[in-house]
Amino acid sequence: MKHLYIIGNGFDLFTGLHTSYAHFRRWLEINYVFVYENMVTAYNMEGEWWSDFETQLGQLDVEDYVRRFTKPEKPLAEIIADLEARRHNERKVPVIPHLCSESPCANRLRGLLEILQFCFERWVGDCQRMITDPKYTHIEKDDSFFINFNYTDVLEWLYEIPEERVLHIHGRASKHERLIFGHNQSFIGNMYDGPNHDIERTCFELSKYEKNPYEHIFKYDNLREIISDTKEIHVYGLSMSPVDEDYLDWIEEHTPLDCKWEFSWYTEKDKEHINKFVLDHWRIKDRYSIMRLQQVSN
Repeated sequence: MKHLYIIGNGFDLFTGLHTSYAHFRRWLEINYVFVYENMVTAYNMEGEWWSDFETQLGQLDVEDYVRRFTKPEKPLAEIIADLEARRHNERKVPVIPHLCSESPCANRLRGLLEILQFCFERWVGDCQRMITDPKYTHIEKDDSFFINFNYTDVLEWLYEIPEERVLHIHGRASKHERLIFGHNQSFIGNMYDGPNHDIERTCFELSKYEKNPYEHIFKYDNLREIISDTKEIHVYGLSMSPVDEDYLDWIEEHTPLDCKWEFSWYTEKDKEHINKFVLDHWRIKDRYSIMRLQQVSN
């Protein structure tokens, strides 16, 4: 393929979809206020928390969270009574002992993140149904392949790109695929010191949402072959946040040394991310350009 397009959320926003995380926040407040309130309670949200939603998911203060949601210790007499009641029930119905006990704090966080996943999928579907007057920009439809970080069908529905040339690397809402979102904070091998079981189990639940780009890249055996002869790479609407850096690293490593790069930008922060990427991948410094998405007639 001559052209490789890497499509991020800024592309959908340009098209007219309300797919920013600020939009997600407002959607939650209106449709699932109890989920929104529980998110606010679990995370001490300050400033632009929702604008960096995925990264912030991994910034939970686990020790503070466990402290706030751990019930006060029961009186000794009540603990003894509970143990006696449990032994009495186990005599009647033998129970296979668990290797580790449950953690109410971890269960609470798991339930919150699972229902957040459900809400996220409903929100993406609503965003797609509400588009009425889309804006188009120029893309090369022939001899092109698309790595789409979005969950929507903008490329297939509006630009009429064949499905086989669009890789939805984080899932596709209309196909009812599980939508991948998450943070880049690693908890494995970095559990909190001490014997606190609740902290360890809560860290484990949070680690399930650590985004592993290679897990998604390597699902597609022929991706390396598809991009191996790329001449031009167009990065449109991708924020290039730390959560997605490893994807771009892999793509840069597996595309030809002489291919050209084109980045779209919208804010000054986008420019900063682009400059950082070029500094980290110095061999493309003479082969890249920046631009802003421009509207064209369909």
